[in-house]
Amino acid sequence: MKIKHFYFPILFCLVINIILLANVTVSLPVFASENDARIVDLYGHLQVKGNQIVSQKGDSVALRGMSLFWSQWIGKYYNYDCIKWLRDDWRCTVVRAAMAVESGGYLTNPAAELAKVKTVIDACIDLGVYVIVDWHDHHAHNHQAEAITFFKQMATLYGDKPNLIYEIYNEPEQVSWANVVKPYSEAVVAEIRSIDPDNIIIVGTPTWSQDVDVAAANPLNFENLAYALHFYAASHKQSLRNKATTALNRGIAIFVSEYGTCEYTGTGIIDYVELGTWSDFMDAHKLSWCNWSIADKNETSAALKSGASATGNWSSSDLSESGAWVREKIIAWNEPVLTSVQKSKRSNDNLKFNTIQNYPNPFNATTQFQFYIASPQRVTLDIYNILGERITSLLAKDMQTGLHQVSFNSNDWPSGTYFYRYETENMTTFKGMQLIK
Repeated sequence: MKIKHFYFPILFCLVINIILLANVTVSLPVFASENDARIVDLYGHLQVKGNQIVSQKGDSVALRGMSLFWSQWIGKYYNYDCIKWLRDDWRCTVVRAAMAVESGGYLTNPAAELAKVKTVIDACIDLGVYVIVDWHDHHAHNHQAEAITFFKQMATLYGDKPNLIYEIYNEPEQVSWANVVKPYSEAVVAEIRSIDPDNIIIVGTPTWSQDVDVAAANPLNFENLAYALHFYAASHKQSLRNKATTALNRGIAIFVSEYGTCEYTGTGIIDYVELGTWSDFMDAHKLSWCNWSIADKNETSAALKSGASATGNWSSSDLSESGAWVREKIIAWNEPVLTSVQKSKRSNDNLKFNTIQNYPNPFNATTQFQFYIASPQRVTLDIYNILGERITSLLAKDMQTGLHQVSFNSNDWPSGTYFYRYETENMTTFKGMQLIK
């Protein structure tokens, strides 16, 4: 039975103490190591629809995770235990294997580099996360035959797995899209598609994968393609976001397969202001991303300090300033999704409506609400102050089956305790949250 509106303020006061004891605050979670948060089970085979990456069911998807470093130089993290730690502790839903091509990479030692990549792919498949197989090359158009050989092998071995994402040209330098990058990409994509008809392929763009607007004006004629956008926060700012907006408006999908917290050299300052702006931009446009990088190199962009274990189990003292910031962001974005995977799995998908505590909580200005519904129904989501007065409505619409997310910005609201109320056709539920400025 639904609560009549004129009873609500009275009943609200009765449940405040219960809510305050329940889920008002959330400390940093300690995550289970059991293999029960498999994002691929939720999203399945990814697809591209318009300018969005979507799940097998057609819901918008944003993957967040980490890129490994050049495989020939810091290959020690290309192992099962490291990937498992990234899934279980960092809550990554995607890992990028940056297979080096030049400078002692695949062209020189194909068997050794292939073995590293296969180890990462096999781990990701077993652990249920997505994996980007990256031809990490600045001159891939000069190595087209080798790229085709490599990607045909990957497609043959793994093309039937929903985990696999191909990235066929890491960062073209300042070369022509129409005359160099596009012809190369068309040739490689055609060979992959002859074996694997549907897994997503990420296409690099000129000027170190920044000219997505140029590619969008003359895209490839294949299905399930996304285009690479790379940025380093202290170097690439609003002008690059403008390029991305133009590309999205032209209808192509973008995948931020590499970004750094600092300058494009991998060194210098961490630009927290630009990182915040980029984070908001990627979140608003549902862009998937991988941070550069899981490495213990002595540079700003490396997530780990020198000597950090090759197999994970990193403490906070093992993380660099950049690594600590990125890990926190990945958890904040991915944890609600992975929690829903665990809960829905434990309930054998029998729950009609499953809510997840907003995250982060406590929060400063912005937080995310997520819920899962097993059948189409109308859902409302309202926020109340400590007096039980409704102060805003975030949602009141008919929703389809699946996982849904609602973003909330508190704007000029004062710090304090707030409550949110979900109502569906068959139930009403309350949760508490803390705004701290």
